[in-house]
Amino acid sequence: MRILFSAMLMIFGAFAVFAQEQAPAGSAERGYQAYMKYQCYTCHGTVGQGADRGTGPKLAPNPISFEGFVRQLRAPRQDMPAYRKQFVSEQEVADIYAYLKSIKPGPMLKDIPLLNFAGK
Repeated sequence: MRILFSAMLMIFGAFAVFAQEQAPAGSAERGYQAYMKYQCYTCHGTVGQGADRGTGPKLAPNPISFEGFVRQLRAPRQDMPAYRKQFVSEQEVADIYAYLKSIKPGPMLKDIPLLNFAGK
C-alpha cells in the first residue's frame, strides 16, 4: 500500500510539473513585436542575450519556465518595472515567451572563422 501511495504521488507530481511548464500558445512573430514595443531590449538585448551593463539578465536561448517568467514579469524581485495585466495582456506575455523560446543559440566561437586563430 505504501509503495502504491508513493508511486501515485510521484505520478501526480510529474503531471503537476508538466502542467506548470506548459506555456499557452503564443506567436513568436507577435512576441518579437511586443518585446520591441515594451522596450524589453533596452535591458535584455535584442535577442534576449542580456545586457553588457548588467541591467538585465539573459532571457534566451532557453528561457526559464513560463510560470517563473510570468511571476517575474508581473511582480519582479529587483529593479525591473512590473508589467501588470492592464498594461501587457496575457496573450502578449505568451507571445513574448514564444519569441524567447524561438531564439536559437548562436554559433560556438570555434565555428566562427574570423575568431578561430588556433594554430595560426
